[in-house]
Amino acid sequence: MTASSINPYSLLEPYNPWWSNPAWYKEDPLLQAFEESILNKEPRLYYHLRQRIHEGGKYGIITLRGPRRVGKTTLIKLLIKYLLVEREIYPKSIFYISLDYEGLEDVKLVNLLKVIASSGSFEKYVFLDEASMYPGWAQALKNLYDMNLVLRGKMKIIATGSHSMDLAEAASKLRGRQGNFAELFNVGGNLIHLPLRFPEVVEAIRGEIDRYFNERKLRTPELRFELLKKLASGEIPEIIQYIYDNYFQLLQTLFDDYLIHGGYPRAIDEYHKKGAISGEFYSDLAELLVKDSVKAGLNPDNLKRLLFALTEPKRLSNTVNFSKIDVIGLDEDARPKRRFGLGRYFEYLRTTWTFFFSNRELGESGSCEPNPEVDVKNYVLDPFIYYSLHSYLRNIPNPYDKSKDLLSDEGFKGQLVESVIASHLLLSQQLFERVPSVDYSRVLMYRKKPYNDKEKETDFILCIKKRGESHRFIIESKFRRTPTHVIPEEGKIVLTKDTLKTRNNMTYIPVPLFLLIF
Repeated sequence: MTASSINPYSLLEPYNPWWSNPAWYKEDPLLQAFEESILNKEPRLYYHLRQRIHEGGKYGIITLRGPRRVGKTTLIKLLIKYLLVEREIYPKSIFYISLDYEGLEDVKLVNLLKVIASSGSFEKYVFLDEASMYPGWAQALKNLYDMNLVLRGKMKIIATGSHSMDLAEAASKLRGRQGNFAELFNVGGNLIHLPLRFPEVVEAIRGEIDRYFNERKLRTPELRFELLKKLASGEIPEIIQYIYDNYFQLLQTLFDDYLIHGGYPRAIDEYHKKGAISGEFYSDLAELLVKDSVKAGLNPDNLKRLLFALTEPKRLSNTVNFSKIDVIGLDEDARPKRRFGLGRYFEYLRTTWTFFFSNRELGESGSCEPNPEVDVKNYVLDPFIYYSLHSYLRNIPNPYDKSKDLLSDEGFKGQLVESVIASHLLLSQQLFERVPSVDYSRVLMYRKKPYNDKEKETDFILCIKKRGESHRFIIESKFRRTPTHVIPEEGKIVLTKDTLKTRNNMTYIPVPLFLLIF
């Protein structure tokens, strides 16, 4: 279909009901589900976007990636509602394009965007949903920018995707072409929408804590970073002590719940409303991760074999040697093959924000540099995706019951808690500082250092740059009632089950309380 034959308003009408119905949001199933949810509170990323999205004279391209079923489309619909209802933007200047829509099979994306760019002199908001499902989407945007149609057409483009293997290619293609619109946002306009972090869940379902956070401005990056620094200096800040004294039992219960439902909105909603999570949602999430790997050029059966190995409870939050992991893949003729490009499969899992593979810190002098030549630690980035994959790959009929069974093992629970800590620490650089990009391998590492001729491991080395100054935090996970075997080290933050105290120039703080900083 040529550009001259495209009418975007007729082609996209089924997905853009606001063009004809001002009350469209009252009938939208995603927004209805959001209103009825126990969460019913927009994620923090929503406020980050709404503060800047309508700024006049700023045009360009931003990307928004995150796992499937995490709520990216709902976030888009909330932004569209905001633009229409609160900003009173002209309805026909907002274009929602679902790139897995079958009606676009014969339409070149660049031609469609060219027509939208020339559809009027008004500013245009273009939402490209599930860009990962459309081969060549980044090239189309590059071409559009190079033709000066993004700026001349006054276009604000937001492209979402479920994995960033193609976004890595897009970053290369779009480098220098994302416009001044992208400059308004953190990490160069390449944003991440993830399962809800523990503090976001607390804020959403416990109004009294949310109000206290608002009163004390606990969400400001400056205050949260100061709290982190005080903990590392061996001081328990007053606000932390107050929350511990007044809310800790509640936080402990909410954290135990979080270890079951994780940060996926539907899982949270079902758990708190029904006291269980449907088996269908577990399998749906796992199947999507496997099925989408085809779009990344991977073999789903090979991915399953790798996932089976990574979801063994003994491997969770433990070291893994990529070259020695016992996975046999299949070649193009379905014959067993040990070498099948395993690194690309690890990259897929990393860029879908499913797993993180933490490097060991280089040297022993606090380098904050990753050592790529030794074993990595295997972290799953959300409890719910772990249960989904673990049960799906082993044909477990009731994943919800299995999750409770796994958590009854204190050793496994401690390992899962360590993964939850990792997922929160990973985001710290962009939570505390406005940065153009983040190299996650330089944010979070682990350390081995000899003490008394024995190798002792430090769980987390957290490296953050703020206002040009480098900060390094030493963090140990000891999720047990009485932390033992803690090697004294000045500045170390020890994460416990329920202990809050200072000792030997170290701060002991319960995990749920510590995670509120993030």
